[in-house]
Amino acid sequence: MAPIGGAVSKACLIFNPRAGRWRTPRLVDRILRALARPGQTIEARPTRSPGDATRLARQAVEARAETVYAFGGDGTLREAAAGLLGSNTILGTIPGGTTNVIPLALGLPPRPVAAAKRLREATPIEMDVGRCGKEIFLMQASGGLDARALHYLDPVQKRYLGKVAVALTGLSQWRKYDYPDLELLADGRTQFASFFAVCNLPYYGGRFRLAPAARLDDHQLHLVLFRGRGRAATLAFARDLALGRHLVRSDVEILRVQEVELKGPADFALQVDGDAMSPALPMTVRLAEDRLRVLALPRAAG
Repeated sequence: MAPIGGAVSKACLIFNPRAGRWRTPRLVDRILRALARPGQTIEARPTRSPGDATRLARQAVEARAETVYAFGGDGTLREAAAGLLGSNTILGTIPGGTTNVIPLALGLPPRPVAAAKRLREATPIEMDVGRCGKEIFLMQASGGLDARALHYLDPVQKRYLGKVAVALTGLSQWRKYDYPDLELLADGRTQFASFFAVCNLPYYGGRFRLAPAARLDDHQLHLVLFRGRGRAATLAFARDLALGRHLVRSDVEILRVQEVELKGPADFALQVDGDAMSPALPMTVRLAEDRLRVLALPRAAG
């Protein structure tokens, strides 16, 4: 694809051709036109397998690109961020997945072309980045029923049905899950919960504000603990989260933390920014030493 604009600064558009439900070459062309500004060349690079966005982002850094735009789901954006962390190259996020939490937290609209247009008026900020073992995260790392559902989620169904596929898989696992106690060590104090989320952003699963006080630049993580057990309690927690009243529940607690160690049980499921993981325990969750430069609109949510 031919570069757009002049030749003063370099940029790269990394896109996942399999994410979301609207992926077409014409859409990528529209995004390129929306991003175009005088004095910048943009090269479009598709991903073909997991890890490609990280590799392509690193190549862009080596080529001295000023900006890397990433178009895809939150997992693609996380991979691109992993390739940019520790560099001066700026990440511009374009929503193209199922939930698109990261662009939402940066103040961007939910449609990809509209978001690309708004990125032209966005400014760079420094964002905290979480680290879960060797993996980074921008949103959260969580364990419990949600992570178990993601382990069983059919990627083909997710591509064509989006949030409906996620909801159906979650409902199926809700009926089977045995809600084990998950053991954590939060800043040296032992905690037990049937669900936890170590949050860097307030949003979860879309616009649900799981950790309302979390900010992307506050130099701390927010640990959400749900200690309810069984299907009825979990369903009530999900209802209260959707209604924005989960914080008043007696079985919910939120702690501001610097470090969380995941202790067990050994077979519990974990997800990082919507990607299922099988953790080798114990595993430590903390903020990364480096921060990420990202494009955000004014009044971006935490």
